[in-house]
Amino acid sequence: MLECDPSQHRVLSLDPRQHARVLGAPGSGKTTLIGELWATLTADGWSDEQLLVLAPNRHVASALRRQLERRLDRAIGGTPVRTAASFAFAVLQRHAALSGRDAPRLLSGTAQDEAVEAVITELVSGEFAPQHALPFQPDVLLGSAFRGELRELGRVLDDADLSVSEALAQLSTAPVGDGTVGGQAAGDLTPDLRERWLGAAELLDRARVKTDRERPGELSSSAMLRAARRVLRDDREISVPALVLVDDAGELGEGGLALLAALAERGTTVWVFGDPDIATSAFQGERTRVLGDLVGELRRRGAPELIRGEDQLVVLEHVYRHGPKIRQFVQQLSGRVGAAGAGQQRRATAAISDAVGDVSVATVRTSSEQLGAIAHQLRARHLGLGGSPKLPWSQMAVLCRTRGEVKRVARALAGLQVPSETAAGGLVLREHDLVRDLVRVLQHALDLAPLDAREVMRLLGGPLGGLDPIALRRLRAALRLHSANEGQTPGGGAAALDALVLEGFEFPGERPIVDMRAARQLRTLGVIAAEAQRVHAAGGTPREVLWQIWQGSGLAPVLQEQALGAKGARADDAHRALDGVLGLFFALQRHEEHDSDQPIDALLTELMTSTVPEDSLAARGAREVVTVTTPQGAIGQQFEFVCVLGPQDGEWPNLRARGSLLGVTALERVLRDGAATLPTRHDTLHDELRLLVHAIARARTEVLVIAVKNEDLHPSVFFALGRDHLISHELPSSRLTLRGAVAEMRRRLVQHPGDEAAREALVQLARAGVPGAHPDDWYGVRPPSTARPLADIDAGETVRVSPSQLQRAETCPLDWFVSSISGFTADYRANVGTLLHRALETAGPDAPAESIRDEVFAHWDELRFDAEWQSRRAHGDTEHMASAVARYLADFTASGHTLLAREATFEVPLEFARLRGNADRIEAVRRDDGSVRVTVVDLKTGRTRPSAAEVEDHAQLQAYQLGAEQGAFVDSDGHPIHESAETDAKLVYVHADTLRKPELDSGTPYAEFAQPGLTEQTRDKFISRVLAAAAAMAGASFEAQVEHHCSDPFAIGAACALHIIPAVSHA
Repeated sequence: MLECDPSQHRVLSLDPRQHARVLGAPGSGKTTLIGELWATLTADGWSDEQLLVLAPNRHVASALRRQLERRLDRAIGGTPVRTAASFAFAVLQRHAALSGRDAPRLLSGTAQDEAVEAVITELVSGEFAPQHALPFQPDVLLGSAFRGELRELGRVLDDADLSVSEALAQLSTAPVGDGTVGGQAAGDLTPDLRERWLGAAELLDRARVKTDRERPGELSSSAMLRAARRVLRDDREISVPALVLVDDAGELGEGGLALLAALAERGTTVWVFGDPDIATSAFQGERTRVLGDLVGELRRRGAPELIRGEDQLVVLEHVYRHGPKIRQFVQQLSGRVGAAGAGQQRRATAAISDAVGDVSVATVRTSSEQLGAIAHQLRARHLGLGGSPKLPWSQMAVLCRTRGEVKRVARALAGLQVPSETAAGGLVLREHDLVRDLVRVLQHALDLAPLDAREVMRLLGGPLGGLDPIALRRLRAALRLHSANEGQTPGGGAAALDALVLEGFEFPGERPIVDMRAARQLRTLGVIAAEAQRVHAAGGTPREVLWQIWQGSGLAPVLQEQALGAKGARADDAHRALDGVLGLFFALQRHEEHDSDQPIDALLTELMTSTVPEDSLAARGAREVVTVTTPQGAIGQQFEFVCVLGPQDGEWPNLRARGSLLGVTALERVLRDGAATLPTRHDTLHDELRLLVHAIARARTEVLVIAVKNEDLHPSVFFALGRDHLISHELPSSRLTLRGAVAEMRRRLVQHPGDEAAREALVQLARAGVPGAHPDDWYGVRPPSTARPLADIDAGETVRVSPSQLQRAETCPLDWFVSSISGFTADYRANVGTLLHRALETAGPDAPAESIRDEVFAHWDELRFDAEWQSRRAHGDTEHMASAVARYLADFTASGHTLLAREATFEVPLEFARLRGNADRIEAVRRDDGSVRVTVVDLKTGRTRPSAAEVEDHAQLQAYQLGAEQGAFVDSDGHPIHESAETDAKLVYVHADTLRKPELDSGTPYAEFAQPGLTEQTRDKFISRVLAAAAAMAGASFEAQVEHHCSDPFAIGAACALHIIPAVSHA
């Protein structure tokens, strides 16, 4: 039994037939008291069914349920602890059973978002026009922020017990004021704001009609609360608890409050427990004031005639979670928070005056140093260094301001060998590579969207195939060779290569097409897909088909071994991959068990496009990890050691306006009979401070607040609140791991060869077999794996040299080698260039700009961009370049010149080198004297204009000229181009940034840079360049141009930069 202090005894002595408020600072035992109350009341004759505990979220409810079971040490009747949404669902389920109808199902956030997005798309495309126009551009309407506000507006209407039609009617007749706050009557609003609400309500009405039609019987969480309130008021056969205990009542929203009011109407007594100073739910709507005036709030939400008198109030006087130092810091912060009708709980003191506890506030210079310092502190406490007791990983947490920061920090900590787990609002399945690949194979197996060759190759390079870029390049080369050996077009061609890939995938057979590991993986992938198709053909459900794919992949034991046996980022990635797969299975299970009318293809598309985190009921394995989450994600939790990250200027506090597009908070205030005003900066500042107080108060023995301070990043005003706890020394950021110790000792020994302690430590580490400790393992000490050259030119082997790679090999041989051997992933600029080259190749001489743009943008969705702004910017640039290509073709046709070939190839033997390449176009002009001049044209889509000297010495153009001179060019059909004439070459730049005054004055959207014909001197010089580059390419070692290329942040390519990073001994 709990040993209670006098204030806690007063709680246990309250009259359970009267409403009550229990205010207590963080750690004062409010949640523990709820368990003690349950035990006391049931001992006095109350049944379990007469009591109910409401928790702020499902995770807190599960923890509280376990705590209650431990306290009672017996089976408990029914479900003792629920969330408000869970209780509402139970009410609706019971009502449906009594009336013989199907119980409603939960409409997921993803499904809501999809419906809203579909309606907005209809609005933007002109398929429907609301009576009340919204003053936003299409890109704003289509953005995630607007969709989020529209869904929030729906929640507000549900919480206010208004249907959309009722809201439209009420808002249409609402009085309109001048928009000033000072002279505004309660409920007045500006015409602009009312127009936005009416327009948004029309969109919301259309979205709800869509979901009602496509998902009958499914209700959103807020709609479920509203329906439950109606049932409680209308159906007296539904039994209600006699006493409801609300934990963390500061998180209670309007919908939950209205549910309590409906219960109060039925005679239920309501007790609320909490601290308004640490409420984190202001970002989900206006806070209720139940902790300041419970009876008044219940009256406001519909139970006035049944509530008499005032509620009971007890303020807890002592804090048991932490000692005086942390308690004083929390008091200092909470004293600055505005809390209407409450505040007495701030006077609570630490129950144990000599309890261990510490608060540290520190700055670091960079974000990477910040993460290193956090990892060091976490591992030091895990190892028990500095005389502190060893802490399990699960007793430590890192709290960040945003969900995006949580993901970044968790990933970085895993790389620093600190096991971590995020707890910040559910899974976004599309963020998991493995999930995306499984869904794509599932779509193929269900005959929803067959895979093409490009997608098959992508899958081979992903988690299912497990091939690296080099293996994929070798597979392509082997398939081209196979195609040539089978008598097809020499070199294979893209179409022939795609056909072979699809053949190996769709008809796996007994053996792979070619005998190599990558081809065997292609066959395995085909077998997996074929087996899944057989399960589908036999009547298997989508979940059963997915299970066949998952089983066939063989990834389950691999990921399990990595998750349990590996360390650092590898183990963390395995855990996240398994969580994602489990979430996918659960989504299909839910779809199957609910017998949903939604087609499976719509569900899979929804899962792969939604950015809304899905809360999953799928169980996740318990493991010893550091919790990385937001303050909202830490509700109901406590840790021995807490790192608070991110009190940066502009980030925490984040004073940017929220909900400013639709003014959702103003609408909520109007519906609560308030003024139509948006939250002020003062309101937002207090909300942000509550988050900080909540984060600090999670700690039992130690708090570390850490911010970055440099020329670009500055700590915020919140950081300054802890200046009394600022530490003067630098936080160490070295890795407290065996590998980190090796790095530190090696560095010390290199810098100070006489450091005997470092030398002896390395000896001991080397004897223990720690990687990197023995000098034989040091970077640059071990002998090369091979000294053989890439090509033995002395033995008669030849070296292929392409014009495009010639200059790269001259600039930096190491960069050429790394990019050529390891392969590389082209960025979107290179891919845009490929699309424009394809359009130039296929366009007719009189092709209009529209047809070229259509050809380019037909493949636009295949490009991958890091951000939406990149796509918009590239789209604008490409619009200009497509027009410039069309203009060039039109000018060429008007000139009367002749096109000899497009995509012509050439090969010129030069001693041990073979100069090979292809040109975009070969054009000819016949003069009056009958002579012919041949011009080789190369299209460029870069944005840097070459100088005259660079054009004159341009290796690619000189290579084209040499090929033309020697008659080495053949067209795309393999026919030689016999046109003996003088030659020259030119670059055609189509990017708008390359245009200068001559082009702008003439209105020409492209720039030409011609290289004069080769002279005997320039020809010999170029051949010497080719041979020198070929000799370098054939070598066994490759020189790094460290100063002029590898270390240049603006160098093109720079694949060599990775290889000039010094060993840890020199860092």
